[in-house]
Amino acid sequence: MAEDDLHDLINARAALTQKRLSLAKTIAGEEDAPDSAIKALVEVQQAIEVIDIAIEELEEAELEELEEEGEEEEEE
Repeated sequence: MAEDDLHDLINARAALTQKRLSLAKTIAGEEDAPDSAIKALVEVQQAIEVIDIAIEELEEAELEELEEEGEEEEEE
């Protein structure tokens, strides 16, 4: 299940990076960038950062699980 979660997070991050690029192009193409595009860009960047944290946490949890399994095998 953790692999599915990681896959979903990576896909969500990829989608958001595409949206970020699209918003950046919108802002770059305007002499006076609309505030709504700037705000949306900031929100998308924040969402990417949240996903990055979730990916790190998931990877850390998987490592801890593997370490615990290794310790149990050593005890046997």
